[in-house]
Amino acid sequence: MTTPTIGAPAAPSAALRAVLQLYPAGYRRERGEELAAVFADTTAHAGRSAVAREVFDLALYGLRVRAGLTGSTAAGRLLALVAPMIAGAVAGAALVPWLADPDRVTFLLTWNDSLSAYAEVFLQPVGAMLLVVAAALGRWTAARGLALFLGVLALGELGGAFVDSRFADLWWPGYIGMATLPFVFAALLLLAAPADLLPRPSLRSGGLVVASVVAGALLETAQRWDDTNFPVDRQWFVLMLAAPLVLALTALRGRRVPAAVGVAVLAVTAPGSLFNIWRESRGISHLAQTAAPVVIVLAMVALVAYGLGRRRPERVGA
Repeated sequence: MTTPTIGAPAAPSAALRAVLQLYPAGYRRERGEELAAVFADTTAHAGRSAVAREVFDLALYGLRVRAGLTGSTAAGRLLALVAPMIAGAVAGAALVPWLADPDRVTFLLTWNDSLSAYAEVFLQPVGAMLLVVAAALGRWTAARGLALFLGVLALGELGGAFVDSRFADLWWPGYIGMATLPFVFAALLLLAAPADLLPRPSLRSGGLVVASVVAGALLETAQRWDDTNFPVDRQWFVLMLAAPLVLALTALRGRRVPAAVGVAVLAVTAPGSLFNIWRESRGISHLAQTAAPVVIVLAMVALVAYGLGRRRPERVGA
């Protein structure tokens, strides 16, 4: 007869030691024992799923601490404002092609009525609608899980496009990336947002999510506007990229609300804008001469801003 093991199993302790390595060394020295004690107390009589959830949350927080995305930092507060906007906007953008072209759904299912075909057609829009409901109700754990699920689906579709093109032609992956990368960005933004700052259920936060759905749908519609005979197509996509970028950079002046709007819009529009600018420029070689200096300058600004943000704490009341 086997004697039952008393206390927590060895696996959580090993997992805890591994997770603590994600934290900065100074943070581990100051609060490592406290984290271990809280973890042991929380998981003392918990099942495997609860222990796994605690390990995941602890690891995610460690990454936030290392990246400076906790609730006490300006970046963390900014991402908390972005969360309801991006949850609604990416869902609205996802629903536009599905609702605007119902004949496509009929066509796909006419030629292939297998379970995989139904999954391909309905998983993304259904997941997007569930994401809206979860975010509007303040169920951020569910919203994050749905965003992560949609992001993984998007990465799989994008990877399939690269395989189909045999990594030789960027047009098809770029075209697929317009629809898939916003889900990846949304998942990253929602996972990076500090959980303790995410809005609680209220009419205001729910209304913001719903308004963001409408805004995301309008942005997706604008992205799909493409008349090759019209001479300002490229300028239009440049504007859709530059305007939210300028808003996002207002974070350098402590303007969190417009910066949050800019970040959310960029997550939705940047893939499509960049692809269409590249397409209108007829390839990388024609675009690189003007794009490279701009990218370098923006990277330098971002690095300087990041360095200043880490050295100087945000003013109270900003």
